Amino acid sequence: MDKETAEREADIVIINTAETYWDVIYSRIRDIRIPVYYLNGERAQEKEDNPAVNPFRDLSYSELLSEIEKAEIVSFDFFDTLFGRSVCNPQDIFRLIEKEAGIPFLQIRHRAKKHMGENYSLDELYQQMELLEEMPHREMEAIRSREIELEKELLIPRDRLLLCLKNLLERGKDVYIISDMYLPMSFYIDVLRNEGIAVSNDHILLSSERDANKANGTLWSFYAENIVKGRRALHIGDNLQADIEKPGEYGIRAYQAPGIWDMFLHSSLKSMAPLVCSLYAAAVMGCVLERLFGNPYVFHHRDGAVAIDSHFDMGYCVFGPVILTFLLWVKEQRERDDIKKLVFMARDGYFLKEDYEYLCGLLGEEKECCYIGISRQLAMAASVETRQDLLEYAAMPYTGNAGEMLEDRFEIRCAERERDWKKEDLVLVYLPDIEKNLRELRENYLNYLAEFGLDEGCAVIDIGYYGNNQKYLNKLSGKRMGGYYFNANLSEKNVNAVSQEMRACFQREEDFTGENSQVLKRQIYLESFLTAPYGMVKAVDAQGEFVCASPGGNQKHFQEKEEINRGVKAFLGEYVKRFGTFRLVPDTKFIDVYYGYCFGGGMEFADEVKRGFYNDNGMMNRIESMVFY
Repeated sequence: MDKETAEREADIVIINTAETYWDVIYSRIRDIRIPVYYLNGERAQEKEDNPAVNPFRDLSYSELLSEIEKAEIVSFDFFDTLFGRSVCNPQDIFRLIEKEAGIPFLQIRHRAKKHMGENYSLDELYQQMELLEEMPHREMEAIRSREIELEKELLIPRDRLLLCLKNLLERGKDVYIISDMYLPMSFYIDVLRNEGIAVSNDHILLSSERDANKANGTLWSFYAENIVKGRRALHIGDNLQADIEKPGEYGIRAYQAPGIWDMFLHSSLKSMAPLVCSLYAAAVMGCVLERLFGNPYVFHHRDGAVAIDSHFDMGYCVFGPVILTFLLWVKEQRERDDIKKLVFMARDGYFLKEDYEYLCGLLGEEKECCYIGISRQLAMAASVETRQDLLEYAAMPYTGNAGEMLEDRFEIRCAERERDWKKEDLVLVYLPDIEKNLRELRENYLNYLAEFGLDEGCAVIDIGYYGNNQKYLNKLSGKRMGGYYFNANLSEKNVNAVSQEMRACFQREEDFTGENSQVLKRQIYLESFLTAPYGMVKAVDAQGEFVCASPGGNQKHFQEKEEINRGVKAFLGEYVKRFGTFRLVPDTKFIDVYYGYCFGGGMEFADEVKRGFYNDNGMMNRIESMVFY
């Protein structure tokens, strides 16, 4: 029905589909002249374009370079300017130490700080901690060394600014590092040396060594009187007060290089900030924010919208956190259930198995897993044992004519004049051929499955939702394998959830259907990414080779999917490198919300990225649609 007909014959339009599609469908009919409602009763309307207020839009790298050229002496802030941290708050480093050391480190540190002056050093702080807690010197020294080590490990070089610093030094410009920080001089020297940058001790001004700081202006006073001495000076830093306003009081020009967290707070993802509570959330977001805001001038002439302009970034920033969380959760379930082998299933298991093996390799673990060719259509067809089974399978919904259904499900081409017959009539006409084909399909598939040694020590991996593939595999193998899902219908209304073990990652315990899960609501994007280079697996031949449906849009764009997965694996690698030894508990609730924000207006995706996402359901029809349009 077209819009004109709907306007003429209907009083309202109800968008009767999954929530994933609501915005897309409404955007196509938004000019219709009758009211449009979503399935939940809410009146459909366009989302207001309300970009985050962005104080950084007028800042640019080119303008920074121009300001530098006017200066005779240049200084840089260190933390949050030249380097960020791959956690969301400096306190997170102390929380990691607490977890590692098994002591209430945050409390101990906080108590000691109450006895310190304004510009204390790390050595002075640890001496006070040792005195107050009466802890052995050797133990405190080990923790102190670990704090310095962690600070180094979790630093994020901001390449543009470091390159700028390096070029200035090579040109012979007078350059200083100025930092309000308690860490020792050797820390700064070592970190800069690792980046190929040599700065002498007398060109690094630290609040703890000078007993003065930027925030109250005393360090700027020293710098202006003893070093700048009337020369044209420029300071580059992130903090609006300490790095921008205060130096101006002493005749020093300043140019802001926004910190990663500040950029996050002024971005279209800012509503996520209060939700970053767990160590896992801080670690994941630290890795993501590094990628998004490592360049301090990414918001130049932009109002805070987080842009995903490449397939790699789509994998790293969007799917990476979800895949990591799911695979870590699967590892937990596997260890809990003493599962010997994970069974990844076509086609969503194509990348998942690759990613799981890569993750295990990074963690130094060897875990057995396999990948089997399957689809709902193949599993149901191979499970047909009686004529009644066959008729029930044939009666499954199909959008298309009877001839297309016969060809797609049973590999039988009918005469042209028969194509528009009733499906049940056509099935009866070709019943002997259908039964012959299904017997052969079943025999080949049972032989194929026998090679995998499926038993109760296995568990299947699936995106979701009802557990049908798990059910049919159990029926075909005669075993009782459990299943681990992104989301699943675990309610009593789903007979599969009653008859077999099913667990879901991204839904709360009381949410049996997953209806409140953002991953489920926007599952279509995951399904489009987690595909294989071939169409739906319709059968496995006598040689064990897949017989597949014709490749669709996702297959035509498969090189782009591989680039997305390259981003996913890069994210897995970065997380494990920085946080793998801590064995942090996956925060599935946070990641579920984060995924929802990504596709709920928190990010803008380039057309180059969006046009490679397709939705298909080969068992039900030959129709394919673009997910984003």
